[in-house]
Amino acid sequence: MNIKTIAIALTVLVVAVLATVLMQKGNYVSQATEHYEKTTTNTFKGSSKIIEYVSNSIDQNKLVWALACDAVQSVKTSQDMAKLEAKYFPTTKGSNSLSKKTRRFEATSAYFIVSSFDKVDEDKKTQLKTLSGLNSIDVSALLGQVAAAAPAEEVEGEGEEYVEE
Repeated sequence: MNIKTIAIALTVLVVAVLATVLMQKGNYVSQATEHYEKTTTNTFKGSSKIIEYVSNSIDQNKLVWALACDAVQSVKTSQDMAKLEAKYFPTTKGSNSLSKKTRRFEATSAYFIVSSFDKVDEDKKTQLKTLSGLNSIDVSALLGQVAAAAPAEEVEGEGEEYVEE
């Protein structure tokens, strides 16, 4: 082959490769931009959900603490406690354990308090049993001591009587 023919073929090949590279450059930039926007949008949405979950959790904890503080100051009976629970959490009800003389309120499975009372009173007319004489309010779950508060729970079917108010 002639050197002149080889030089012309190589020149045409270099020009073709250069044209291909220049045409693809714009495509690579748009693909990179699209990928960047897609991944940052997904990351932002995930981060927003985490922040929303943490914010809701903080609000729940704050309300349960307010409930516990108000209860210590004003509650004398389980009915008073039920009214206070309805004030802070209108859709959630606590339950009485007459045999243990306690009332358990769970805003969520992680945020709960257990109120202990002195005695069980019974209304002669309605035969409604209530707890009276608030002793203490166990807030160990709010303090992060769930393992210490867990034994207060009772397995269903052991004959425990729960009365919702």
